[in-house]
Amino acid sequence: MENPPGIKARIAVVDDEKMLLQVFSSLLRQYHYQADFFSNPMNALEAIINDPGRYALVVTDIRMPQLDGIAFVKKIRFVLPKMPIIFMTGDLSDELNTEALKLGNVVFLEKPFPLEATLKETIPKLLGISGDSS
Repeated sequence: MENPPGIKARIAVVDDEKMLLQVFSSLLRQYHYQADFFSNPMNALEAIINDPGRYALVVTDIRMPQLDGIAFVKKIRFVLPKMPIIFMTGDLSDELNTEALKLGNVVFLEKPFPLEATLKETIPKLLGISGDSS
């Protein structure tokens, strides 16, 4: 799917913390990303599987009540084996780190993380695009 003029990429953001989704929303627009936000990973999974070309990147929490981030990404990998993933977590154990890294093409952000640095550096690097600010 081609992005509208001026839009760098479309991103799916999945987190059960609605406040984080709101903050991400305003910053992503400021940095010329389009995003869909999901507080329920099952809804995100449905959107991704139904339209596999819609998103260039998925940003997801690891700890969510409906479906943990690792299981969520494993399901995505059946359809999109190379999709770049950013895992957000406030609790990164060695075991979790090892399991997630096996999924390939993943980056971890430990909460709280600097949102602006993520938007200027991490996301553009994963997508292979320029990290220019707004």
